[in-house]
Amino acid sequence: MGPPGGSKQSIYARFLRHFNLFAINQFRNESLTSIFSIILYIGLKKNGYGTEIVTTITPLVSACLRVFNEAVSHLLPTPAKSHYIFNLRDTFRVISGILLVTKEAVDSKRSFIRLWAHEIFRVFYDRLIDDSDRKWLFGTIQVIVLEEFSENFDKIFDQLELDNRPITEDGLRNLVFSAALDQDTDENKKYEEVPVRAFEKFCVDMLIDYNLTHKTKLNIILFRFALEHLSRLCRILTTPGGSGLLVGVSGSGRQSLTALAAYIYNQPIFQPQITKSYGFMDWRNDLKVLLKECGGRKKQGVFLFTETQVKADYNLQDIDALLNSAEVPNIFTMDELEEVFEMVRSAIQLKDPDINQVALYNLFKSRCRLNIHMVLCFSPIGSLFRNRVRLYPSLVNCCTIDWYEVITDFIIILIILP
Repeated sequence: MGPPGGSKQSIYARFLRHFNLFAINQFRNESLTSIFSIILYIGLKKNGYGTEIVTTITPLVSACLRVFNEAVSHLLPTPAKSHYIFNLRDTFRVISGILLVTKEAVDSKRSFIRLWAHEIFRVFYDRLIDDSDRKWLFGTIQVIVLEEFSENFDKIFDQLELDNRPITEDGLRNLVFSAALDQDTDENKKYEEVPVRAFEKFCVDMLIDYNLTHKTKLNIILFRFALEHLSRLCRILTTPGGSGLLVGVSGSGRQSLTALAAYIYNQPIFQPQITKSYGFMDWRNDLKVLLKECGGRKKQGVFLFTETQVKADYNLQDIDALLNSAEVPNIFTMDELEEVFEMVRSAIQLKDPDINQVALYNLFKSRCRLNIHMVLCFSPIGSLFRNRVRLYPSLVNCCTIDWYEVITDFIIILIILP
């Protein structure tokens, strides 16, 4: 409910009289610490950690909340920074990233601090557009490592710089945690810290394999900035239900890197083929295929959508609904719902025909939420991006944002020259 526009509609007072308005105060820091500590403790115990992990959980949660509170008060939205909107979902994304690791991959306090810094960079740093904002966040992380973890920042990240030089912002960008190198299984991949050189060699090999097995070649050069964005996409595809908003100008390699990341994780790409005759029913049919594959057959998939494919407001309305609630209201007919229920029954081996359909549909939705990875490619040029962020808040609230910087001519020359 709100001003008409986007996915919001005018609501009559005669309809509103059936509802009550509830206001909830903002949670106190103590309550948030308790909530996230329990989530982190239960998740890490499932990943093989013992009760000794409690001493590490407390500073991790405190550091996450401190970064969040500092970002809310310092990184304020402006017309040029309309995506500088932070909420507790960002803190949960950091916690979710920490929960990707197992005891075999991260087994010490120093490793957890490096993992925490990496997740903070992926959730907060990657959306920043100003060097001053990035410098501020880097300085904040330095202070928090000292005050919350009681550790020396340069010693924690000493492997990222040569000759024992102080760690810089540019050096910290060499910190990479990824599950991409674990190609033995498609599920429960090992999320661990990997050297930049090893990650680069692996990605180059995968790019060669992709070009050998696909008719449409990826003509991209995996230089440092491309590798950074590729590692961020890999993290999004690793996270259950992870979605990404890639903001950059046309030709920055967003779709090519997404295709390569999906190939690395063996996930099919669903991308609408927009034509002149492409209409509302075609759009809905494409979404049905995606939902049935990911929710009914429990297969992970990447839904790639660019701003050039937006034909009408209903495209963004449905995407907003999918991001927020993992469903598009009234997309299936009764016959199609029966087909969906049968797919879910066969997948979970339930033969009881009298099982509650509400429970089946909720299970279908939860599968869609976990298995669909939405990757949206938008341009920051003009006021269109700002208006869409305002009208469709799930684009920011439910996505990990990756801001693609404009590559200067000097960098292009450095790439081309041997």
